[in-house]
Amino acid sequence: MGILYLLHLIGLIWTTNMDFAGLDLGIKAPLLVFPLIYLFGRPLANTFQVQRWFVGANAVALVFCVLRACYTLVTNLINTHGQPGPSMSGFAMSVPFFSSDLSFFLHPTYMAMYLTLALLLLLRYEVHGPWPKRLSGVIGFLLLLGIVLCASKAGWALLFVAGIGLLAERWHDRAMRRMVMWGLLAALTAGVALYAGTDYVHERVDQVVHTFREDAPSDQAANSTDDRRLVWKAATELVALHPLLGSGTGDVKDELLRVYAERGYVEPLRKQLNAHDQYLNTAVALGIGTALILLLMILVPTVSAFRKRDLIMAYFLLLNALNWTVESMLEVQAGVLFFAFFAWLLAMKGSPSSPPRTSSAP
Repeated sequence: MGILYLLHLIGLIWTTNMDFAGLDLGIKAPLLVFPLIYLFGRPLANTFQVQRWFVGANAVALVFCVLRACYTLVTNLINTHGQPGPSMSGFAMSVPFFSSDLSFFLHPTYMAMYLTLALLLLLRYEVHGPWPKRLSGVIGFLLLLGIVLCASKAGWALLFVAGIGLLAERWHDRAMRRMVMWGLLAALTAGVALYAGTDYVHERVDQVVHTFREDAPSDQAANSTDDRRLVWKAATELVALHPLLGSGTGDVKDELLRVYAERGYVEPLRKQLNAHDQYLNTAVALGIGTALILLLMILVPTVSAFRKRDLIMAYFLLLNALNWTVESMLEVQAGVLFFAFFAWLLAMKGSPSSPPRTSSAP
């Protein structure tokens, strides 16, 4: 992580927008700070307690978001009652419970990532052991429901990838196998029910289906899936233009916006979108070589974690690596701090990766 930050410092040499470069370096500071804390700081006495706090905080935040959505719905119903015009549609009634309208604290893709890690941590005996089983079950259900309601397509996909990975690794643990299988079944059932019963989820899924059917998105596209395809195309053009050194630490955003304007990409320009792919974003800023270093920064520790059977670290790294293919998460504080903090926390000694097996029966 520290090497990546130093490369961004070197990128100041050929950048012109120093204001944005300073902001970017401030956002990325945890990539340097936490490795230094790991090397020179004192290890935490109980990392599992911190993990319990994280799980509990996610559950509390989700309850707040759901209550806020209920309040919004009731307020909307009261405001439209007795007013001239049509009553609220089913789509309008469901909106407060999904995606950005639900996720008050974070972008929904980031919230889904936080909830997924919280769910993986909750499955560790060292984390859920001190809690009553019913409380752990309720929290697990809340986290699972939250991932579904975030309506993040990446979040949905990664939930099932994580579930399948856990099943493969813990198949001989009967209790864990049942828990994960029931969780996946519940998520699938909830997804099908929401697709059939809510216009919002139906529309989100139909967007993906439509995207795969069309050859290329329209320059006037106005949904998140097509927006990503447009910004990926723009970012790829910039990488081809500056393959070795990139545009510079502070010029990446300016260059992307310039291409959006030249190509007539209305929504990406209006929203001032980044590359929505961390590997592409890094390549645009500092060249293909730095993007490869970023990839190795994930792949090498992941392989090492699997070899050491440090599975929670491996799952955490994969969770970030896969999310980085659809979001430039190291360009915002919510992504940088999440990655740097938990990489530090999970790397500390005295944090075994797997709970003791409670049953070896098939």
